Amino acid sequence: MDLGDITQLVLVATTALVLGRVGLALARLLERRASGKPSSSADAEDRLRVLEEECNLLRQELTEVQERQDFTERALLQDPARARPAGSPAPRERIPSPR
Repeated sequence: MDLGDITQLVLVATTALVLGRVGLALARLLERRASGKPSSSADAEDRLRVLEEECNLLRQELTEVQERQDFTERALLQDPARARPAGSPAPRERIPSPR
């Protein structure tokens, strides 16, 4: 056997191995679809549901915090003297909110 024959043999073996693995993966996919089982497990669905609930809770809490911040900003703009404790000096400069 010369180098050309060995190269061709390695090429054929590699191609067969790659196509065999792709074929096996395709066969598993088709089998999974034919069995009617969902691709995700019940545990994964439960975890996803819990994450969605937590996300909704965080959105609600964020909305409440934004409402409180808006209320505080309005209260401070109406009567700045009321916002300072008695005896504290007046603020030197006003720092704008990021909104």
